[in-house]
Amino acid sequence: MNRTTHRRRALRASAVAVALSGAVLALGPATTAHAAPNVDDTRKMSISVDAPTEIGFAGGPVEFTETFGNTGTTFVPEYLSFAAETGTGVLSDSMSLEFRGADGTWEPLALTYNTKYGEFYGRTTETFSVAPGTTQTVHLRIGMPMGTPHHGDTNGGTDHVKLNSALIPEGELMADVDVTNTIKVTPITPSLIGVPVSAAAGGPAIKFGARVTNPTPSEYTNLSHVLFTDKYATVQVFKGGRWVTLSSVANPESDLSQGFYLDGKDITFPANSSATTQVRVSYRADHPAGHAALEDCVIVNEHPGTPSFTGSGMCEPRTALNITSKAGATPTASPSATPTATATPTPTATATPNTGEQLAETGSSSATTAAGIAGGGLLLAGSAVMASVRLRRRSH
Repeated sequence: MNRTTHRRRALRASAVAVALSGAVLALGPATTAHAAPNVDDTRKMSISVDAPTEIGFAGGPVEFTETFGNTGTTFVPEYLSFAAETGTGVLSDSMSLEFRGADGTWEPLALTYNTKYGEFYGRTTETFSVAPGTTQTVHLRIGMPMGTPHHGDTNGGTDHVKLNSALIPEGELMADVDVTNTIKVTPITPSLIGVPVSAAAGGPAIKFGARVTNPTPSEYTNLSHVLFTDKYATVQVFKGGRWVTLSSVANPESDLSQGFYLDGKDITFPANSSATTQVRVSYRADHPAGHAALEDCVIVNEHPGTPSFTGSGMCEPRTALNITSKAGATPTASPSATPTATATPTPTATATPNTGEQLAETGSSSATTAAGIAGGGLLLAGSAVMASVRLRRRSH
């Protein structure tokens, strides 16, 4: 986390935030907005921000605190204003900021997105009066939800939030003090583990693990872990001590025309954790000899109705299989735990998952911090990448 502190300076973003938040201050011409009032040296304010180092891309908000101090001899009511630079690759509902009121409830701050600067602006509705020689701490939450519940953004991305917090006296445009912190934005990642390099049409099922890793302090809600296959595949997961056959959902605009919800739809996935689901895939005898593919994806806030699989999606590169025509052939073990594509580094977990139900693993994650997405209907912005899974399928 990078941090920069300034005292008593005019802030373009904060001034815009004041104007856009419906404050009592009315701005005139642009020259008026930049005019600096007289500096009151008796007011010596400070801000200490305990900002998170990382938040989850398309994940839930993360709590942090800001503490105000006053080593001067006077004080005035001050607004807490924010300017958050994310870049121009996001939408107006991609970021959230919340303030915890005196009654303990979380109140969302109204944010306005400036597409020219790639910044969000907002401020608290209440002011803070910090008497000389005292401090005051406020609780906030910041998130990069990339949309709203059950309506995830289907394009865009960022790998950071550069958050500027400023104390601006009521009726003024110049901040008494401001501090800037850079917060990393990291996506949750899916990965397939121990997939054999070949399978037999009409033969025994191949077995492997499908893992989701969340290395961030953000909890995910409305998350679906989806495996995409061609039309010849049957998918089972090991659940409750037995293999359960999953129902498929049509994905007609792709050669991987079936999607399977491996862990159910719209689940909650905890912060700083990973989980591996044991999967078994078999192919019908009429599968043409040659190649097949598997694709592992995570979809957050999938839109209701049809088409399916529209939402904020993170996918790993496709895993290729060789389909043989001998029904009795034994699947050949893969020499690698991950696909050959270089976009996703190999996780440190073992290649062959343990037999059993879904295995939860909490603690630090070793998975890559970039989603391996490429294709149409998508905008790249740093290491965090998001796209509509449905739109992505059209490019194949």
